[in-house]
Amino acid sequence: MNHLNALRRKLKKRQNQFIADHDFKGADELLLSQEELADAVELNQIISIMLNGQLQFPAFQFDEEGKVYEALQAHLPRLLGSDRSDWDICFWLFTEQSITLKRVAPNAAALKGVSIEEMLELGKQAAEQTERYAGKPIDVVTSGNSEAFSACVEHLLNPDYREIPVTNTTEH
Repeated sequence: MNHLNALRRKLKKRQNQFIADHDFKGADELLLSQEELADAVELNQIISIMLNGQLQFPAFQFDEEGKVYEALQAHLPRLLGSDRSDWDICFWLFTEQSITLKRVAPNAAALKGVSIEEMLELGKQAAEQTERYAGKPIDVVTSGNSEAFSACVEHLLNPDYREIPVTNTTEH
């Protein structure tokens, strides 16, 4: 059981570092009534963390008006209802991701009768036109890029089954 204790210590250390790096709000600092807050916690519409015996709310999830960012709130029920803890979601939001948003591929018909060099060039052009997101999920939340955040969520929850839109190129 030594390895289990080591994992617990590692998690506690990571949590403590996260707490030191981020601000948290108490229930009395939020714009929600006690009933609205209880519903939001129960329905997984807000990230909540137990700190020193009190429920606290990471400040990064709130916009300037004190509301949970729309893109985040739209996905929180799935994120928090997916056997992941609020801590897991906090850590994930601040972990660098590299995700393909849209893939460009040469049109198969356009590849017929072209040389290997031309085929390689078409593949290179397609790779350059492919749209990717590299960064932290929280950054696309705060920028309002709900499409990129949706892709981050799908990549987390369904990495093997995520549908990546494909655009075919026809030129050569």
